[in-house]
Amino acid sequence: MNMTAFLTIPSIAVLLDFIRGPLVWLSFIIFGLGLIVQTFRLLNLTQKKETRRLAPGKEFVPQATLSKRECFFRRLAFLKITIIGQNACMVMFSFLFHVCLVITPIFLLGHNVLLDTSFGFSFISFSEKTSDTLTLIVLMSGLVFLLRRLLLPRVRILTTVYDFILLFVAIAPFLTGYLAHHHIFNYNIMIILHILSGELMLVMIPFSKFFHMVFFFISRFMIISEHSMGAPKRSWQF
Repeated sequence: MNMTAFLTIPSIAVLLDFIRGPLVWLSFIIFGLGLIVQTFRLLNLTQKKETRRLAPGKEFVPQATLSKRECFFRRLAFLKITIIGQNACMVMFSFLFHVCLVITPIFLLGHNVLLDTSFGFSFISFSEKTSDTLTLIVLMSGLVFLLRRLLLPRVRILTTVYDFILLFVAIAPFLTGYLAHHHIFNYNIMIILHILSGELMLVMIPFSKFFHMVFFFISRFMIISEHSMGAPKRSWQF
């Protein structure tokens, strides 16, 4: 018996009720608990920075401040040795990929209809054309990352099966959602795979490299020497 024949109307209803009900709540619970565990783990790996005190009899002598022009050229020189200066094209793809990966599910019309139906609230929604465009950007960027890992020797030598799995998990909700929305292949199979792949990604975020989506902001505002912004208060324990 093939998959299409197995997914009869009653079985689809039961399966969808399960994956859109208990399974989605379980996914969010694991996601939330995972974030809490990782946050405490991060706090254990860092400590509050110590304030340096001057020796008795020593006075603090302020350093000469740089002009705005000098600061600008120093930062420009620094950018040349970062990935932005070395591979600006890949930075652009990475930026578009991550932004679209986050905002598309939040402001997708179909997701907000479900939110409104289930909880009585919703976010603003993109038009279907905009959502399609953002989804295609994610898919095209994912293809670029895949080809980069396959074709560039310096990247391929560092790539493992784990990296391909993570890329597939990140792309799967967008690919299956796009195919389901446009009724490409069997709709019932695509929508079930779409929901399951989204829940899988949600569960994996705290326990895989996906955690960098959260850690990026924590490190920038909390930890010293992580291209910090603001006034970070913690440093790594070595």
